[in-house]
Amino acid sequence: MDTILELENISKVYGRGHTAVKAVDNVSLQVKPGEIVLIMGPSGSGKTTLLSMAGLLLRPTDGHLRINGQEVSRFSERQLPALRLHNVGFVFQAYNLLGALTAVENVEVVMNMADVKGKAARTRAVELLTRLGLEHRLNHLPADLSGGEKQRVALARALANNPPLILADEPTGNLDSKIGHEVMELLCCGLGRDQGRAIVIVTHDHRLRDIADRVLWLEDGKLSEKESNWNGDYAWHGVTNP
Repeated sequence: MDTILELENISKVYGRGHTAVKAVDNVSLQVKPGEIVLIMGPSGSGKTTLLSMAGLLLRPTDGHLRINGQEVSRFSERQLPALRLHNVGFVFQAYNLLGALTAVENVEVVMNMADVKGKAARTRAVELLTRLGLEHRLNHLPADLSGGEKQRVALARALANNPPLILADEPTGNLDSKIGHEVMELLCCGLGRDQGRAIVIVTHDHRLRDIADRVLWLEDGKLSEKESNWNGDYAWHGVTNP
C-alpha cells in the first residue's frame, strides 16, 4: 500500500449563496504508512474541518477521499461507521472518555463495537494500557486520572482496533510541555511509526515539530508546505508574540 490516507482536491463549504464560507479549499494530501504529518495554522484556518473529513466525521463538499486504497467519499451514511471503526483511531484534546467506565473499560468498549468482546477485548486493552505505563490504573475512573493519564487511555482506545490511520486534534492542548511530549513520543515512535501507521496531527503546539516527518501549514483553508508568516497564538522559531 503506497498511501494510507489520500485527499484529492478536497473542499468544504458551509452555507449557500452570499453567506457561503469555504472552510477547506481544494486540499490534496497523501500520507504513507509509518509517516507522521503535522498540520499547523491559526485558529479558524480549517484544521479541524480538514481532520474531520479525513476521519469520515464530515462529508466533503467536493473532492475525493481514500483510506487504505478505498474510495470512501461516496460511501453511504450507513456504511461510514463500520469503515471508521476499523480504519481510523481518534485522539482528542478533551480526551472524550466515558466517565462511568474505568480506564480498561474505555478501551474495551471500542473493541466491543467491532465485535471483539470478552477475554480477547480485555487482554488487548490491558496490553495497550500496560505499554502506555498505566498497568496500575486499569480500574480507575477518568475522574481519578491525571491529564496525562487520561490522554494515554485515549491513545489506547484509538489504537484498540489496530487502525492503519491515527488522527489527533490538539492532543497536547490540555497537557504541560513535558507530559505532552512524552505522550506524543509514545504514539508516534512506540505505537505509530514502528507499526506502519499513518498519523496526522492537527496542532498549535510548535514543540511537536521535531517528531514529525512533514510539517504542513493550513491558512484560509489552503494547505501548503511553505511555512506561514502568521504569528498568532504561539511563537514561531522562538519569536514570541508582541
